[in-house]
Amino acid sequence: MTMPLPSPLSATATATATAIAADARAGGRALDPRADLARRRWLQAFGLTVLGVAPAGRLAHAAGGDGGVVIVGHPGLGRLSPAQVVRLYTGRMIELDNQSVSVVNAPAGSPLRLRFLQQYLQQDDADYRAYWTVRRHIGKGLPPPELPTAADVLRHVGSQPGGIGYIDAADLRLGLNVLLR
Repeated sequence: MTMPLPSPLSATATATATAIAADARAGGRALDPRADLARRRWLQAFGLTVLGVAPAGRLAHAAGGDGGVVIVGHPGLGRLSPAQVVRLYTGRMIELDNQSVSVVNAPAGSPLRLRFLQQYLQQDDADYRAYWTVRRHIGKGLPPPELPTAADVLRHVGSQPGGIGYIDAADLRLGLNVLLR
């Protein structure tokens, strides 16, 4: 199955489409190491997401508000680095300091989730859902559960040892354990 290319086709675009098709027939594993590079360049040329990283400015309008996203956690958890947040929300880390963690997400498509994904994972919602679809399919885990409101997130974080979530900075209140701002 080949990807449709814009007209007119150049020799480079045709070669790229051929490399992408060969890569797809190989089950996503490039037969030729140049195929992966060619696919990335082709996607970048047309403003599409490459490896889950959105082009600059692509999400700013879609994300809605301009409030910051704050990572909060159960009392007793220590501060997090941005790299740890990425690993937690991509299922690559499941415990901190020998304590199992339970991360939660905002609902898919919500402005808060879009800001979180942009700020910490540099992804849009479709890329994040696609990432978890693949991980679930290959048996590498399930996406974090979604909680509809900041109050639900705070209830989870407060009652679940190792609970981690994110809220809008406007929802911060005294007594919350802020892991990353």
